[in-house]
Amino acid sequence: MCDVTRVMARRTAAPSPPVLLADDDALQSFVGKLRKQSCVALDTEAASFHRYVDRIYLLQLSSDSETAIIDPLSIKNLKPLGRLLADSSVEVVFHDADYDLRVLDRDYGFRGKRLFDTRIAAQLLGEPAIGLGPLLEKYFGVRVNKKYQRADWSQRPLTPEMISYAATDTAYLLSLRNELRRQLEAHDRLSWADEEFKRLESIRWSPHSANGNGFLRLKGAKSLPPKSLAVLRAVYEWREKRAARLDRAPFRILGNESLSVLARAAPKTEADLQGLSGLPAASVQRYGTELLKAVRAGLRTPAKDYPRLEKPPRPKMNRPAMERLDRLKALRRRRAQELGIEIGVLCPNATLQAIVRAAPTTATELRKIDDTKRWQVDAMGVPQIIELLNGKSDGAAKR
Repeated sequence: MCDVTRVMARRTAAPSPPVLLADDDALQSFVGKLRKQSCVALDTEAASFHRYVDRIYLLQLSSDSETAIIDPLSIKNLKPLGRLLADSSVEVVFHDADYDLRVLDRDYGFRGKRLFDTRIAAQLLGEPAIGLGPLLEKYFGVRVNKKYQRADWSQRPLTPEMISYAATDTAYLLSLRNELRRQLEAHDRLSWADEEFKRLESIRWSPHSANGNGFLRLKGAKSLPPKSLAVLRAVYEWREKRAARLDRAPFRILGNESLSVLARAAPKTEADLQGLSGLPAASVQRYGTELLKAVRAGLRTPAKDYPRLEKPPRPKMNRPAMERLDRLKALRRRRAQELGIEIGVLCPNATLQAIVRAAPTTATELRKIDDTKRWQVDAMGVPQIIELLNGKSDGAAKR
């Protein structure tokens, strides 16, 4: 466990100025000191808002007394950091660890072993605002300057203001961790958090667009007719190639709404392009010829090659099953209100549906259902769930 007394005593004090680590020896030395700590805080900064090829451009690492900013563009050997993350004797604290863990796995093959996520802890406590900024302001009176939320962390040199902003993400994180952990213990929810944190250890990077169908995730794409969908695919692929060549975020080449406008209108001439509402004049001037070429390519797509919207089959529920699902939802709603947490945090719909389909008759069977978390069914009430599934109760029985 972290040194609660030491950290809490410092929690409202201004943190020490961060140290910028830009060579292998400096990183090795700093991480060596942290390996002797019981708890450290870690965060990453990428540049997906600016770059096509996203990667980690900055890492922040804090103990309870100092913070270091790690420049991965200058440091050749980051393995000491990977060993720290995998050290089961050191708890590593994140805020919203999911993406950080994925990119650390993707870029370096680093994986966490013993983790604490302050965002998850805040969710389990029913905090009304679970972003790091609101939590820091609530507990420590620290206001985070939002100016750098979408900064280009790939730029060098980093300004002093950027370094200061980045340091804030971890400088107070151990204090926040201890405050939230104390509350989890007080509300008898620490075991809930531990179960969630254990699941974080298995997070791995997986590319979202590996099948080349990223265009189908654009807003409104699935409502387009097949021919328009073919045009959307063509202009989307044009944008991807252009963005890759320039190493710029795709939306900075052309926004998603503009792609949808092109797909629906399928302009054939420059005059058609210029008359389209929702397509910036600057984009027409800069990319007009290329856009028309992409639209024509989409229109020439043979009908047999139109994009297909493949909907995964959903097992249908009969009326009795739907009634059991409704009873479970009512139970979840009551328990979430009693616990003061969001219903989706308590138990997502997919889990309730899996429970109904499995139709467990015992607690052991209930807990063996895939993706069913022990804390969630315990919090809802295992006996009540079993009774509801068997139609023996309306779920209103006292716990």
